[in-house]
Amino acid sequence: MTTDDAFDEFLIRLEPDIASTALRYARLRHKLIRFFEGRSCRDGEGLTDETVQRLLKDLSVGKEIAKPWSYLYGVATNVHREYSRRIGRFVELKNDFESVVDEVDDFVGCATICLERLPDDKRRLVEQYYSDRGSRIELAKRMGISLARLRLKIHRIKNELKECYRKCIQGQIS
Repeated sequence: MTTDDAFDEFLIRLEPDIASTALRYARLRHKLIRFFEGRSCRDGEGLTDETVQRLLKDLSVGKEIAKPWSYLYGVATNVHREYSRRIGRFVELKNDFESVVDEVDDFVGCATICLERLPDDKRRLVEQYYSDRGSRIELAKRMGISLARLRLKIHRIKNELKECYRKCIQGQIS
């Protein structure tokens, strides 16, 4: 028996009162789509197609199905469970991503706030120091201090920024 014949026979066993195979198949699809949509699945048609494909696969290997409605319900339920797991993982991933984005937003927001709170001379010094590594010696010479003294100034400013940032992340500064 071919897969098509087995599927036609399966449809006849599901809907013996309907003469047309096409009408039987349309009713089967309609019922499966309602099954999935009743369980809040967004892709009821896609899940219906998956259910029918699995059914065809089972029929193609000659699987004997004693109770067609029960079997169909079992296949559809398994497809739904797998869909729910996939959606659950997607929601988890989406939530993880959103929390990372929120953390980055907090970081950027607090870093900006703390840099803006620095006095202009300190903010300009930090910008100049980090703008180009090769010019740090030149920067120290222009300021009339040694490179070690410049590094100490930057270290102290960074400590101020770290403290400000810590307070901002904890919500003590806005």
